[in-house]
Amino acid sequence: MPKITEVSPSGRYNGRYQKKEEKEMRLSQVVVNNFCSCQSVDVPLAAFNPIVGYNNSGKSNILRAISWLLKKSALPAHRFFDTARPVTVEGVIENVNLALLPQNQRQAVTPFVNGGALRVRRRQDSPTTTAAQIKLDVFNSATGAWVDNPAGLDTALAVLFPEPLHIEAMEDAGEDVGKFGAKNTIGLLLKHVLAKINAQNAAAIAAMRAALTQVSGHLNGATRMAELGAFEVDATDAITSFFPGLSLHLNFETPAIDDLFKSSTVTLSDAQGLPRPFTSFGHGAQRSAHMALIKLLADLTVAGAGNAVGTTVLLIDEPELYLHPQAVELLRESLVQLSKQNFQIIFSTHSPLLIGRAHALNTLMIYKSAANSTVARNKLQAAAVALQTLGHHAEALFSLQHASHFLFSESILLVEGKTEQMLLPLLYQTVRGHTYAHNKGCIVPGSSSSALLPMKQILAAVGFAPKILADLDFAFKIAPREGLVNSAAQEFLDCKAWFAANATAHGFCLDASGLPARKDQQGNQAVITPAEAFEKMAAAMQAQVAQIGAALLGQDIWVWPGGAIEAHLGIGKTDTDRVSFLNTATQSGNLNHATTPLDLSAVLHWMG
Repeated sequence: MPKITEVSPSGRYNGRYQKKEEKEMRLSQVVVNNFCSCQSVDVPLAAFNPIVGYNNSGKSNILRAISWLLKKSALPAHRFFDTARPVTVEGVIENVNLALLPQNQRQAVTPFVNGGALRVRRRQDSPTTTAAQIKLDVFNSATGAWVDNPAGLDTALAVLFPEPLHIEAMEDAGEDVGKFGAKNTIGLLLKHVLAKINAQNAAAIAAMRAALTQVSGHLNGATRMAELGAFEVDATDAITSFFPGLSLHLNFETPAIDDLFKSSTVTLSDAQGLPRPFTSFGHGAQRSAHMALIKLLADLTVAGAGNAVGTTVLLIDEPELYLHPQAVELLRESLVQLSKQNFQIIFSTHSPLLIGRAHALNTLMIYKSAANSTVARNKLQAAAVALQTLGHHAEALFSLQHASHFLFSESILLVEGKTEQMLLPLLYQTVRGHTYAHNKGCIVPGSSSSALLPMKQILAAVGFAPKILADLDFAFKIAPREGLVNSAAQEFLDCKAWFAANATAHGFCLDASGLPARKDQQGNQAVITPAEAFEKMAAAMQAQVAQIGAALLGQDIWVWPGGAIEAHLGIGKTDTDRVSFLNTATQSGNLNHATTPLDLSAVLHWMG
């Protein structure tokens, strides 16, 4: 059975952990203090972690802070939010695999493991602190205090979490892939190749070493080339004329097989089959090759290590850069698969294509506060759990999961469905002179009108201020049930009385609550639809509808006073009607051909 752990609905560490079906060792939480723009940021983590936010919101700083936690280096002054305070980055490691550690390290770490979790903290007290003075503390849950750098902890952390792979957005792919480096992608890949060669090609290795020894003999030994000795004599004579008694000797280290690998470079060939330098290809090709090799490295690492392997954290800043949309989706699937192995994937992105439906609710959203510090919103999944008693909770989550583009916006308009989603963007641009996206806004459709309010409450719980645009029936069927309008108010009663008095004359049916329905309580089919019945009531009871609408408007909910958007546009409910209206708006540059252009203008300005 997988280990069961628990966490608070917020996802923050409080001595208990969230129920999980996975038992892989992971960073479950990172708390960043005083690092760059991260004055104090709490980051809950899973296996696959998209981070979204507008430019300069601090996404890259979170990645750098996590990298610093796992890989010590001296931070310069510009990495301090406040140079008078220390930088600290805390990490909670869940499901700690003590079996990876040698006995002495295991004994040092075990007393601090609580419920399978280990809480560590990297600390640099000032910009003048040297790398040797940077501390790695561990939290003692028994005393509730941090313990300063117990023996072996730094080494143990490096075993549990090997050096992270950190790919920055503007990093030169040619430097990381085009030529060997001890810690770059191609260098790490070639280490795997060399290990296989050493294990499986003993005869070839012996022959290569013999050949290299022979080469060394021509440089240093008995078979040394005469020209090298002659050069030493000439150079020694030249030096002696200035400094008598000094001699020059020319030495060559015997080359090793590893040295040959270090001198390697990478070329690519296209359909023509002609090898070209890596950097001669376009940025898209370079980035694609880069991401593919990172995946290959991960696959080889896992395959080569078997089960006895720590967790490698892969940090990527904007992995979608230069990639075609189809390539972005392929990359997403590769990263998801990687996260199911011994890798933890943490990346920043501006692309909804990198966030699948399964991960939309667990995406970390960040923004800059008025104090210019990075702030992380609560994750939508955590907010949904806290609010799961809401009616239509599942509908709301379904709608949010299928509209991940809202994660990249600041203003969110929730609508009932197809018509508004199709029409509003062009209507908005026609009236406002720019797109809704220009104002950092997006339109999110609900699976039904009953899902709109739970969606609004979930989004509000993580710091958004969403608005709802709904048909008039929302005010009568949903708003009273949720306490948004007073169903005993006179204007509400007057509207219901109109329905009762006019149902027969207009050919619509009423349900048990006295509102329009498709069939009456005896099962008889209505002549007109409920939507048409609401439109007729709206035309007859304009003052009362306006009062009800005003009560909802104060709660960021706009209901169409004419019943639905089509009544204000003056069109039917077919795609042909919608397209025809939009074509006319595009040609004329205005909405004067609508039935109520002023109402349309008012709602489009209310959107923000």
